[in-house]
Amino acid sequence: MNKLKLVLLIILVAVLVDFAAENPLPRLELKLFKFSLGQVPTFLLAYIGLALGLVAGWFGHVLRTRKKRRQAAAVLAQQQAQAQQGQEAAS
Repeated sequence: MNKLKLVLLIILVAVLVDFAAENPLPRLELKLFKFSLGQVPTFLLAYIGLALGLVAGWFGHVLRTRKKRRQAAAVLAQQQAQAQQGQEAAS
């Protein structure tokens, strides 16, 4: 499995390097509220978009994992409370 990940990583890096090599010139002018923020190479915009997508996905994963842990802790606490009540009733 680790070799497959390494091969996929190498392919991804090769594609990113090729994309950057083919799109190095500043072509897109960024504007915000009619103010020019300058020109940015196409590959840089793509990389920034990729990074923002990765961060958003990671953040969503963290929130989902945290919610599942809380739910599991609540279920465990409920089971422990029921077990204690069962032991007290049996005594």
